[in-house]
Amino acid sequence: MIARFSPLPPCPPSSAFSDWSQTLSPAQLVALEPAFCVLQPLFSTAPYLMELAQKHTDFLVENLGEELDESIAAILQKVGEAGHGSGEEAALSRTIRIAKGQIALLVAIAETAGVLSPKRGAIALSDLADACLNTALEFLVRRAIDGGKFKQMHPPVSAKNCGLCVFALGKHGGQELNYSSDIDIVTFFDPEGDMLCVPGEASRTYARIVQKLAALMQERTQYGYVFRTDLRLRPDPGSTPVALSVDAALSYYESRGQNWERAAWIKARCAAGDCAVGARFLRDLAPFIWRKHLDFATIADIQAMKRQINIARNVGRERLAGHNVKLGRGGIREIEFFAQTQQLIAGGREANLRVIPTVDALNELANNNWISRQTADEMGEAYWFLRAVENRVQMLNDQQTHTLPQDEKALNGVARLMGFESLALFEKSYRGALAIVSTNYTNLFVDKNALSSQSGSLVFTGTDDDPATLETLSSLGFSSPQKASATIRKWQYGGYVATRAAAARAHLTELLPTLLQTIALAGNADIALKRFDDFLSRLPAGVQLFAMLRSQDQLCHLLVAFMASAPKMAEAVIQRAHVLDGLIDPARTAEIIDPETLRSKVDDFLAEARGFEDVIDRARIIGQEQKFLISAGLISGSITPFLAATQFANLAQTLLDRLFEHVRGLFEQRHGKVAGAKVALLAFGKLGSRQMNVSSDIDVILLYDVPQNVEQSDGRKPLDIPLYFTRLTQRLISALSAQTAQGVLYELDMRLRPSGNAGPLATSLAAFSRYQMQKAWTWEHQALTRARVVFADAGFENPINANIEQILVSPRNKEQTVSDIVDMRARLLRERPARHDFDFKLVEGGLVDLEFIAQSAVLLFGDTVISSRRDTAQILRLLQKENLLRNGEELGDIYDLMSAVVQITSACLVHPFAEEDWTGAFKSLLARLTNFPDFIRLENELAQMKRTVIKARKIWFSEKI
Repeated sequence: MIARFSPLPPCPPSSAFSDWSQTLSPAQLVALEPAFCVLQPLFSTAPYLMELAQKHTDFLVENLGEELDESIAAILQKVGEAGHGSGEEAALSRTIRIAKGQIALLVAIAETAGVLSPKRGAIALSDLADACLNTALEFLVRRAIDGGKFKQMHPPVSAKNCGLCVFALGKHGGQELNYSSDIDIVTFFDPEGDMLCVPGEASRTYARIVQKLAALMQERTQYGYVFRTDLRLRPDPGSTPVALSVDAALSYYESRGQNWERAAWIKARCAAGDCAVGARFLRDLAPFIWRKHLDFATIADIQAMKRQINIARNVGRERLAGHNVKLGRGGIREIEFFAQTQQLIAGGREANLRVIPTVDALNELANNNWISRQTADEMGEAYWFLRAVENRVQMLNDQQTHTLPQDEKALNGVARLMGFESLALFEKSYRGALAIVSTNYTNLFVDKNALSSQSGSLVFTGTDDDPATLETLSSLGFSSPQKASATIRKWQYGGYVATRAAAARAHLTELLPTLLQTIALAGNADIALKRFDDFLSRLPAGVQLFAMLRSQDQLCHLLVAFMASAPKMAEAVIQRAHVLDGLIDPARTAEIIDPETLRSKVDDFLAEARGFEDVIDRARIIGQEQKFLISAGLISGSITPFLAATQFANLAQTLLDRLFEHVRGLFEQRHGKVAGAKVALLAFGKLGSRQMNVSSDIDVILLYDVPQNVEQSDGRKPLDIPLYFTRLTQRLISALSAQTAQGVLYELDMRLRPSGNAGPLATSLAAFSRYQMQKAWTWEHQALTRARVVFADAGFENPINANIEQILVSPRNKEQTVSDIVDMRARLLRERPARHDFDFKLVEGGLVDLEFIAQSAVLLFGDTVISSRRDTAQILRLLQKENLLRNGEELGDIYDLMSAVVQITSACLVHPFAEEDWTGAFKSLLARLTNFPDFIRLENELAQMKRTVIKARKIWFSEKI
């Protein structure tokens, strides 16, 4: 190891170092003298290390020339063996204390000499803490066995299966212990473990073990101490024993757990004892730590924690002399808070953010686009630089201090141990690290209420209007500032359910400057405020939403814009505020997600489910969020109506596939499998043609194929084949369309199965083919033109597609086919008239007319257009190329525009066919998104298009008879 030493800046030797070097034997002097370029400045500056060197001279001589990892491993091995030996407690105590001194000495020398990084040093100290806890616990469990506390079992009870888990939290949990850290441990035991002789004494027995464990770690003897041990991070430490049952702990966290405790448990790690118990506890605790929805209210709690630290520690500006490396501005704690806050916000949705070490968390945040790669690298570099400084401060006298010295001489010592030639160079680097941390921390946590200072007073307390506030409101564009002031005071006094909680009002107060500016920019400020007031009056809760809007300015703008022109989007937020998560989470900022990525996101979210009912709810949560995200992209103009239709279809297919897999798996647990069976889901309508909108239902049937000799399933409750697949289909329908607390995922339409509602819910492929070839009506073949397999067991999709194409291209009576289609269109016009001039799905001259032309073309000229059978616009254009339709290109463009109008109105309007919903703001939005200068021109153009379509329909069908 000596060969890799980087010398430290020289300093005069201390008298203690001179005295010690003179006591070295010639052989020791020969061994150590090459390291004096580090040892002399280090030991002369750090009295504690000098003392360790005096106690462990022989050890130092033996190990300084060896590989560091091998030396540390040998020490840890001795520690592990001590707990299994037959020696007394005093011998164990001596062994682990000597080990602490030896590893502390080696790590300090290696780190200051540049052989060991601060990260690797932190891991070595953390490994030592783990080893000492494990060996001490092993000793205490063996003693409890001898005392008749544990049963004699096979395999015998040991620390690893004793039912007690020791969790490391904080820096110990993250394997980031610094030079003089204490260790934060929490211990829980399994009350169901059948290993105690008197189960009713579990709490007392385990508590005594833990108390003795802490004493073994922290009591000072002639050999020093191992680690100061803090047990106060357990639930309600003032009134609970040091060892709690896992049931009691879970009950506490589920009912009373705080955000600071969630932050603490991010770094939890089983460090000693029964880690099987620990793993089960962490799995059960995960919903407390990691929330299903993005959790922006966490920011306020973290800010409050930091403010309390600043007040308690009298944290001032960034500086060198007297600065607290850990808690001061720009210090280590700000880096930890920066990472942990964002982990808490998004870790419930992004499982790869659930990492323990701080720098690993920063890297994962960058990988998931929560922060930039540059920010992660800068903060990570600053973290280990500041940790190195903290180590130097603590290795001087083995004090748990984080404050740099005040006097220049002592500061020069720290600079020297950091390898700097001068205090000025050290100060420059130190201040640079603080500035990086402070800037990034401030950007995340600062309250964005600049409007308050820029635009004047905004005070809404008391019963009378504040004159300066009225002036500010007037300048913002409110024609009735008194009315606006009264409205806002109503919010502040908890006039609505959403503003009754003190936390909600606090967030709203901070949000007001940005909110009012956004409302003023939306157009008519008074009308916009009235709509926002209506929005608040119907909002069931406000804390999370207001916290979210405070943290994300762009959300505030979007929400006000939704209320102005897209009330359906605002209504979605009222019903389920979590849908906004999709607009915030940087992993979801790209509105167009390829199917594979979408499947991965859905899989990750569903994988966190705790049972089938939770799967159902989670499917609805992510389905609602993704629908909202696609609609927001459509309304903002960042994605086209065509891409939105494709994305809605991809989402529906993904959720359908994944829910079917869960339904099928659960069904097979009860009724078994059908040997050799293959199953598929065949979609029709908008899902089949990938032209869905946010309100589309799902048209799908279940097809199956079973070997002839198989008559029933093989489960504990077997079913005959038809009943088996019928029941399976019923379960799928329920999973998709059942009303839960999270709403309905999709309405399911099964009427396109053979014989419609009178037919079975599931059909064999053979029966489906026979029906389609022999009995199906023309309208059923029209529907089949858009059919698409959206799920299939391996090898089953191809025969289905082959059957469909065979059916569509089979010879048919063309006159009868045309007559049937014309009659069907006339019937629809009579029985389902258009509800609005813009009801382009049903209006004469609308989408149905164009779809009937395309579908009839597939049935009449299958060989020509079969390859494009699901794409209406493409078929219309292809017909012109084949000289079968005069104006197919024009009709294709008309189809695209009308589809876009339907897509946009579905996304924006709660009641698309109620004239009062067609406000000026919505009409302007619709014109802009369809690339028209104003709504009047759009309306006139569409009226002409309808006439064109009606004419084309009449010509097409008259020519085909």
